[in-house]
Amino acid sequence: MKFYTFGIQRTCTNFAKQLILTNFHSEWGNVNDFGHWSWKHSPDAEQATANLNQNTPVIFCYKTPLMWMESIIRNDVDFINRWGLAQYPDFHDSELLWKNALYKFSIPMAIDKWIEFHIEWMKFIHRSKYVIMNQRKMCDQPGAIEVLSNIENKCKMLKKSPNWTLFTNNVDYRVAQTDKDFDERKKNYLENKTTKLTNKQIQYINNKVPQEIIDFYEKETA
Repeated sequence: MKFYTFGIQRTCTNFAKQLILTNFHSEWGNVNDFGHWSWKHSPDAEQATANLNQNTPVIFCYKTPLMWMESIIRNDVDFINRWGLAQYPDFHDSELLWKNALYKFSIPMAIDKWIEFHIEWMKFIHRSKYVIMNQRKMCDQPGAIEVLSNIENKCKMLKKSPNWTLFTNNVDYRVAQTDKDFDERKKNYLENKTTKLTNKQIQYINNKVPQEIIDFYEKETA
């Protein structure tokens, strides 16, 4: 069965693709080219879903705003450049800029992109047979099994074997980290806790993101 994965950058869309291909008799349907309706990071949910039917399995990859921002901070020059996040006005609050040796970008502008992307997909995702893959759930066995079972039951996808194959030790930043670093990162991930952002930056993000968005994506994976 052909399935599609969508999600804003740094939401583990490659992980989702591999997990589905490993566990189900399936074929990945996306054409991974910017501008194509099925680009996995497409912000144009209306166009993307217009090319699908109501029984098409769609795995939508989601991270909380704080965990997503930490992912962008860690390494995503392409996202920063693609959406012009380094081209902020002179009067920008300097405490809401992220700076490192490679780049400096606007956290408010990045969060605006996150909000815009997720509102757009909220409007149109119902056109497909969708499952939200909340990446916090994929860090531990019960959560990962719950998501995979939801995909099996809701999307009517056929399992390859009776037991699930899980990658809970490979989520997100497992590569090139020590076990200790990964365990700490995983703990923070499960608790939606960031160690990179300042209190002011965290407060800004929490106040900026509409609760309706959080409720929608969290409720869908409850």
